[in-house]
Amino acid sequence: MEIESGDPRDELKKIIENYKLSPHSFGLISGLDEKTVLEFVDYKTELDDLSHEMIVHIVSIISLLSMGMTHVTPDGRVKAIIEDLNEKFQISKETLALYAKIDEKDIDDFMIDGDSLTFEKRYRLSVVVLFLFKIFSENRKEF
Repeated sequence: MEIESGDPRDELKKIIENYKLSPHSFGLISGLDEKTVLEFVDYKTELDDLSHEMIVHIVSIISLLSMGMTHVTPDGRVKAIIEDLNEKFQISKETLALYAKIDEKDIDDFMIDGDSLTFEKRYRLSVVVLFLFKIFSENRKEF
């Protein structure tokens, strides 16, 4: 894998150093073993033996953990998960509202402007959204 400027290894090194995500943890997330992560981040190895899909997956994770975590607001992340729940799992805003004990209109308002909800309602919605996403993602069968 020959990458010019913007090498993902530089971003991965920042993630490990600045956000204290261990190479072991990154390995668990990415499917790489810890030794490969350390060799990759130190430019001692390439990922040429991996499939194109796996390389894209790893670079995507690096991008999400670097730029995605710093450039996307918490409300933006919750909105993205709500959209994912709706698109991938057909979970309606009504279902989310019932679980979060808020009005469906609150979700509509939140999707337009996160500040439209009180902190308490945003918190309840966020917890429900994250928990449902975890449940559905872990139990999703890929065919």
